[in-house]
Amino acid sequence: MINQKLRIIGIDPGLSNTGYGILDVNFNHFKAVEGGVIRTKSSDPIEKRLHIIFENISQIIEEFSPVEMAIEDLHSRVKFAKTAILMGHARGVIVMAAGRSNINVIDYQPTKAKNLVSGFGRASKDQIKQAVSMHLGEIQVTKNEHVADAFSIALCHAMVRNSLQRS
Repeated sequence: MINQKLRIIGIDPGLSNTGYGILDVNFNHFKAVEGGVIRTKSSDPIEKRLHIIFENISQIIEEFSPVEMAIEDLHSRVKFAKTAILMGHARGVIVMAAGRSNINVIDYQPTKAKNLVSGFGRASKDQIKQAVSMHLGEIQVTKNEHVADAFSIALCHAMVRNSLQRS
């Protein structure tokens, strides 16, 4: 079983909007601790935007002391290759912040998280918000789609961990 008070940070990476959700897990009980969005301006140079993401994630890790990080894996269509590359930059500095704090990082495809959390791998943003609210028993934590996605990644990881530890 999962140790009591396991704290997971879920990340929905993006260069403009990086969502994060801090989740406390005690067996099958999930509690939202904190969630938010790190925003950068598209008019700023990429190095400044990446620095903002890195510094903010580093501060969040320091403040909330998560034990593990669950992060959305890269996904892309050829048509949106540039978007995937930019997201990869954001993921890189986020993973680097986790590495600096010796936090294990686990990647999840968005469809896997959607499937585990909502029961449908192609769930809409609204369906994810509703499913996350249901799992956490709180509507306020899912007002922003990036925060809802981050919590869905954290919930996915908690569910996977639970199932692995039971087998």
